[in-house]
Amino acid sequence: MEQKVVCVAPLDWGLGHATRCIPLINALIALNYSIYIACEGKQESILKEAFPHATFLPLKGYSIRYSKLKSLLIPTILWQIPKIVLAIIHEHNWLKKVTKNHQFDLIISDNRYGFFHKQVPSVFITHQLEIQTPYEWLSRLCQNISYRFINKFIACWVADMKPPNNISGKLVNTSKLPSIPIWYMNCLSRLQKNVQTEIDIEEKKIKFLGIVSGPEPQREIFENILWQQGNELNFPFVIVAGVPEKKLYQKTTAKGTLYNHLTESELAKQINNAEYIICRGGYTTLLELIPFKKKLILIPTPGQTEQEYLAQYWQEKQWAISFSQAQFNLLDALKTANNFKYQTPFFVSFNQETLASELKRLSL
Repeated sequence: MEQKVVCVAPLDWGLGHATRCIPLINALIALNYSIYIACEGKQESILKEAFPHATFLPLKGYSIRYSKLKSLLIPTILWQIPKIVLAIIHEHNWLKKVTKNHQFDLIISDNRYGFFHKQVPSVFITHQLEIQTPYEWLSRLCQNISYRFINKFIACWVADMKPPNNISGKLVNTSKLPSIPIWYMNCLSRLQKNVQTEIDIEEKKIKFLGIVSGPEPQREIFENILWQQGNELNFPFVIVAGVPEKKLYQKTTAKGTLYNHLTESELAKQINNAEYIICRGGYTTLLELIPFKKKLILIPTPGQTEQEYLAQYWQEKQWAISFSQAQFNLLDALKTANNFKYQTPFFVSFNQETLASELKRLSL
């Protein structure tokens, strides 16, 4: 059978868009697709580690930065809208030129609005059919604008279970859908194969694992908070800083270890060994952590409305507890988590068979 060629491009807003492409790309490889990946920076580092034999094409990201102050986040994002628009135009024109040389059979965009081609089947991956902002009118406006782009693709792949069993609340369970076909991909977790089913008594147990991610400068602020407060307490802990381009760096103290980056298996090992997971609660991170059934403590990025909504929603469902970064105290959070009645969310795993069915439906 002739090998088909696919080009996958993840958004550069944190690492989640890249990491959730890993199980998808693995399934595409199993279905005999030749893999091209378009990205740069952190996303390229983590995907090259997972797919050293894939062909990588340098494509600039949106390069969004956050404000240090929550009150300035929305103005900071709005100020960058012209840059985002230019990035969308650039990626669309870039794809048209590159496609002439590589003859792609399929194009997959993970939340990159301009990454589609009129002559090549192009699909769009998202988990936000209803974009969260502080104002309902602005959320509706953002949804309408988003759908104008999404409807240029031939299908929308939603990285979640189909409502009402979805884990993203109203991000996916919305009354208004795009006009193109929707496919619910279920739970995309690159780490699921590493879930530990039996306790290894020889492994070192840790009180908590801090998983730090997201745009600067808030990523570094969160890292510093966990590192400082962790070292003030008397129990072992590990922090993964989410900067794969500096993966050789690590530092240790009497109780703490900080890694800039861990491989999939190393990260899964630390998750298995941890009593609690402390993280931002970005959507892809939650997807990856679900199969481990760990006690989660979520600290949303200040002002990032999607993470703030998910933290509140997951706490209401008793799937996690959450705290604001400004009021976060590690010892108090661990005491609260110890007394919290955690529940495990229902999930269905993404698999190769359902992907093959969807590709067949799209005549691929």
